[in-house]
Amino acid sequence: MAVGMPHGDADVYVRRLSDMLGRHCPRPFQLYCYTDRPRSLPEGVIARDCSGWTELEREGMRPTTRKLGLFNPAYVEFDSFLYLDLSLVIQRSLAPLLDHAMDRPEDLVIVSDWNHAGYNSSVMRIRRGPLRAIYDAFVDGERFEQRVMGDQEFIHGVVTARGLQSRVALFPPGQIASFKSAVRLLGRDPVAAGEQLRAATIVKFHGQPKMHEAFGLRYRWLRVRLPELLRGHLAPVLPLAELRREWTGNS
Repeated sequence: MAVGMPHGDADVYVRRLSDMLGRHCPRPFQLYCYTDRPRSLPEGVIARDCSGWTELEREGMRPTTRKLGLFNPAYVEFDSFLYLDLSLVIQRSLAPLLDHAMDRPEDLVIVSDWNHAGYNSSVMRIRRGPLRAIYDAFVDGERFEQRVMGDQEFIHGVVTARGLQSRVALFPPGQIASFKSAVRLLGRDPVAAGEQLRAATIVKFHGQPKMHEAFGLRYRWLRVRLPELLRGHLAPVLPLAELRREWTGNS
């Protein structure tokens, strides 16, 4: 979903996500871009205008609450679909992830948040309609205690308040990794930080930095290589070069 991202950045991110799916998705697929403004999209990517989902705007909350429209069956035409954020890197075959997501009987398959009890909505398999209560709760003005005022803690709040936990499954631990969490771990356990990223099928870049920043020379040296060198690791520990190659498609 290209909501709230600068125009040029989002266009590049959509193109690179499409390319990564072309390399790593073993099933036939159609990529749709839900966007709040006109985009220059790659051939074969279909735009869906979500600029009219204004009922999902709320003062003090992030624009990511537009994602809640995916739980409104009037806004999507697919019985079951996989949602992907733009700010992630796919680095190997999606076959195990898709097998898990599509075979689970639950209505929602989502990522367990890396920082606290709750969800991260960067990757979701959603069945159309059964969890419309998530959309309706927001439109009806319901509120929950949230540390981050966005969509994912709201989803968790609705699921918890309505006792819908049995209708939600999680992706297996480690299948989707947090780049930010790995960088935080770098100073304490560089080897574990590197293993987290290398083992993941998808690496999510939430918050800052995004990929175009993380793969830049300044960030790579000041935030990654310098801590690695200070810990005595002459060879790079975090697989930044590999992630950059996957994202750009350059060998």
